[in-house]
Amino acid sequence: MARTRAELDSMLDELDRDLQMLVMDETSSEDLWQVFAGQADAIEASAGADDIAHVRSRMNDILATQGISAPDAETES
Repeated sequence: MARTRAELDSMLDELDRDLQMLVMDETSSEDLWQVFAGQADAIEASAGADDIAHVRSRMNDILATQGISAPDAETES
């Protein structure tokens, strides 16, 4: 069963806090992406069809706020 928007936002807030701590601890990019991917997959799996766009938008905002670039963007030159 899909989570409510409020529950998803709570999960996303937790993801944001976790990433902030990893950035502050200067965690390696590889480890940071493993944490993000694990939590992001769980959050997306909990979202209903009506909320998936909201979840993805929030995830993109979280990454941008934390100054984290997508791995593909880092390798393109």
